[in-house]
Amino acid sequence: MSSKSNNGINRRAFIEITSKTAVGMGLVSLPLVTSSCIDTNTTKTTHGACYHDCPDRCSWKVTTANNKVINFEAGQDSYTAGKLCNKMERFPDDVTYHPDRILTPLKRKGLKGAGEFEKISWEEAIAEVASKLQDIIDKKGGEAILPYSFGGNQGKVQSQFPNRFFAHIGASQLERTICGDTAVEGVLAANGQTTGILPEDCVHSRFIILWGTNPVTSNQHLWPYIQKAKSNGATIVVVDPFKSATAEKADWHIQPSPGTDSALALGLMHVIFKENLQDQDYIDRYTVGVEELKKHVQAYDPKSVAQITGLEAETIISLAKSYAQSSPALIRVLIGMEHQVNGASAFRAVAMLPALTGAWRQFGGGLMHMTYELFGASLNWESITLPAALTNQQTRSINMIELGKALTSKDLSPGIDALFVFNSNPVVTTPNQNLTLKGLGRDNLLTIVSEHFITDTARYADYVFPATSVLENWDILDSWGSTYININEPAIEPLGESKTNSELFRLLAREMGFTESYLYESDIDIVKKTLQSDHEYLKGITFESLRKTGGQRLNLPEKWMPHVTGNFKTKTKKCHFYDEDIEPNLPTYIPREYNKADREKYPLHLLTLKTPKYLLNSSHGNVDHILKKEGQPYVEIHPKDAASRNIADGDELKIFNQRGRVFMTASISHKVTQGVVCMPQGYWPSLLKGGSSANALTDHLLTDMGRGGAIQEAKVEILKV
Repeated sequence: MSSKSNNGINRRAFIEITSKTAVGMGLVSLPLVTSSCIDTNTTKTTHGACYHDCPDRCSWKVTTANNKVINFEAGQDSYTAGKLCNKMERFPDDVTYHPDRILTPLKRKGLKGAGEFEKISWEEAIAEVASKLQDIIDKKGGEAILPYSFGGNQGKVQSQFPNRFFAHIGASQLERTICGDTAVEGVLAANGQTTGILPEDCVHSRFIILWGTNPVTSNQHLWPYIQKAKSNGATIVVVDPFKSATAEKADWHIQPSPGTDSALALGLMHVIFKENLQDQDYIDRYTVGVEELKKHVQAYDPKSVAQITGLEAETIISLAKSYAQSSPALIRVLIGMEHQVNGASAFRAVAMLPALTGAWRQFGGGLMHMTYELFGASLNWESITLPAALTNQQTRSINMIELGKALTSKDLSPGIDALFVFNSNPVVTTPNQNLTLKGLGRDNLLTIVSEHFITDTARYADYVFPATSVLENWDILDSWGSTYININEPAIEPLGESKTNSELFRLLAREMGFTESYLYESDIDIVKKTLQSDHEYLKGITFESLRKTGGQRLNLPEKWMPHVTGNFKTKTKKCHFYDEDIEPNLPTYIPREYNKADREKYPLHLLTLKTPKYLLNSSHGNVDHILKKEGQPYVEIHPKDAASRNIADGDELKIFNQRGRVFMTASISHKVTQGVVCMPQGYWPSLLKGGSSANALTDHLLTDMGRGGAIQEAKVEILKV
C-alpha cells in the first residue's frame, strides 16, 4: 500500500509529526503512532469542510486511527471534485499538528508586543479574566468591552456562539464590514438580492466578464467551470487594474485606473443607450427609473470615461458592444472592487447591466455574486442567531475598520478597556496598522485572544487561550460562493488543553454566574437544530446524511433563472436603476480628493491585493514551507515609475506615506499601469524586514455605502534603500 493519500500527502508524516514536539510555551508531546501499532478497530472516517473565508467552501474526508489523522483528502461532491486548493492540501501539518501550536492557556509576563508568556491553568485563567471583565462592567458598563472577530473561522457555531456572551454582558457591537458589506449594499440597491446565476451554470455563458475578481487564485473551484465555458466558445474578459493570474489567462484584459469601476460601468451604459443595444421590452416590464438613468449617463460618454479610467475610448465602446450583443452574457463579481470610496456605486452600476441588456432572460446570463441568501432562506437560522431576549439590546457599534481609532480615541465614552479577539488577526488584516499597534500597546487595555499560534495580535495579549482546530470540533458551514452545505464532525479529540470558542465562553459565563440556558447550549445541539427545517432547499439533507456523505448541494431547481420575468427582491419587485430612497439616487463616480501636499509627496496609487498563492488573508502566514513556496514578497512597479526613481529589478525598496513604511523587493513589470504599484497582503509584519506589512500604509477610510473599508485608496512614494 502506498504511504501517500490520493492528494500526495504523506500519511506517516501525520502519524509521526508529534513524536518529538517541542516543549515550552504550552506545547505538549504526543505519543508516537506508527503503522505497526494502528488498531484497525479504532479507525474511523469523518467528514468536514474548510472553515476559511473563501467562496469555495471545500469539503474533506479525514481518516483517523488511535486519535491520529492518517489520511486527509478532498471531498467528492461535484464542486470540491476531489481536489483541495493549494492552501489546504497539508492542513493537518500546517495547523493541527504544527509544532508551534498553542496547547495550554498563556499569561503575559513581558512587555506588550514582546510575545513573552508563561503557562497558566484554565481554571486560573478563566477566574482572572472573568474577574477583570466583571470589574470593567461594574465600573464602566459592558460597552467598555469590545469583541473583535471575522472570517478566521466561518463555521456557524464557532463564529456566532460567542455573540451570545457579548450581547448578554452589553458589550459594544462590532460592525464586521471589512469584507463584503459594501459589495452587498451596492447589489441590493439595484436587485434587492445578491444571489443571481449559480456557479456551475456559467458553463452555458458565451461572454463572461470577471470584474474585479481573480478566481485562478481566490476562487479556484469556479475556474474549471469558466474554462469549460471557454472550451464551449465563451470569451473571457477580465476587468482589473492589476494583471492578475486570471487576467493572464483571459482573452481580453481591461485595465482601468484603480477606483474607477463605477465610471466604467456607467460609460458602458452610455454606449448601450446610444447604440440602441438595450432590451427595451425587459426594461419596460421589469425595471424602474430608466429615464433618470438615461439622463444620468449622458455625462459618462466614452471620451469622458476614458479620461477618468485611463482606458482608450474605443476600448470602452468595444466592451459595451461586445457585452450587449453576446448571449448568454454573464458578469461575475465577488468583492474585489468594493475597497474604494465608490465601492458600492461600482457594484450597483455593474448589477444594473444585465437588466439593461435583458441578459437575465438566458440560462447562463445575468450576474453571478454571492449565494449566502439560499442558506439564510432554508436553514433554521434562529438556532444560530441571537436569542430573542438579546436581539433588541441597544448598545453602541464600533466599525472594525476603525479599530486603531477606537483603541486610541480620547473622545470615545466609555473608552475601550477590554478587547477580546477570536477568529481574527487584526494587526495583519486591519487597515492603519500602526495606529492599531499603538492601541494594542496601551498598558490599561486588557486584551484576550483565542488562537492556534502566537500571531502578531496575540503578541500583545494579556491572556491567550488555545483554540481547537477545525479537525477537533463540531460545526455547520454554509457558503457565500457555492450551493453546498457541510457538517464538520470532529475527527480527533482536542490536542493538549485546547477548547472550542464556544466552550471558552461557556466557561466564562459560568464563572461570572450567568444562568441563562442560551449561554450553555452544546455545539452538536446547535448543529442539529440548524438542520431542522422543512424548507424545500433542504429536502434530503439531514444531520445523518451529512455525516455519511459530507457536503450536499441544496435541493435547488434544475434551471436556476431567478429574473427571467423580474422577481427582484426590491420593494417594487423590479430592478431599480433609480431609487429615491437611496442616497445617491443613482450610482455615480466621485473621485477621492487628496490635498495638494499629499499628492506631491505620495504620487503613486497603492494596491494591496490577495496575490499570494498559499496565504489566505493572514492564515498560514507563519508556516515555513508555505512562506518558502511564496518566496520573497515584492512590490510591482511600472518600468517608467522605476526608471524615474533609478530603481532596478530586485532592488530593496522603502514604500512609505504619512502612516508608515514597508520594505520590499522591486519587481518591474507591466502588471500595473504607470502611477500604480501593488504589494501582497497577508504577510505577518513581525516576519518582514522593518516589522511592517501592507496595512501599515492603508487608511481606515470608509466606503460610500455599507461602511466597508476603502483600503485600496492609499497613496505612497517609493525610494531605493
